[in-house]
Amino acid sequence: MSSPNRRTLGTILIWLGVLAWAPFLTLAASDQPVSIFPFLAAHLAGVLGGAWLRSSANRMEGVTKVGNGRLRRITSRIMIYLGVLAWAPFFYLEKVLGQDVEISPFLAAHLTGVLGGIALRASVELDRFIVPRE
Repeated sequence: MSSPNRRTLGTILIWLGVLAWAPFLTLAASDQPVSIFPFLAAHLAGVLGGAWLRSSANRMEGVTKVGNGRLRRITSRIMIYLGVLAWAPFFYLEKVLGQDVEISPFLAAHLTGVLGGIALRASVELDRFIVPRE
């Protein structure tokens, strides 16, 4: 598969993974009992699969070897990892200790880290297309 095709398919998978929450939120808003796990599985499969495809497209193009934006790329990856890791204390408190925990602070930390990291990474990608290579 060519690099542009991998990047496009990866982007589609990421969007499908994010949009997997739409039916969950619709069902949850209608006060119907709904399990989070099928939606979480769809979310993780789409987002992780799409991220892997986009990363492999970058490796095929040699983008990771470019020095421009390297620090922003590393920082964005750390922000995304920390945003995902925001769920670790939530699941520990809820599943291991059996406490009833409010989800809002963990969701806010997750979205702040992930969306902030995505925005920072987007700035690197924009620089790559706007600034001509010498």
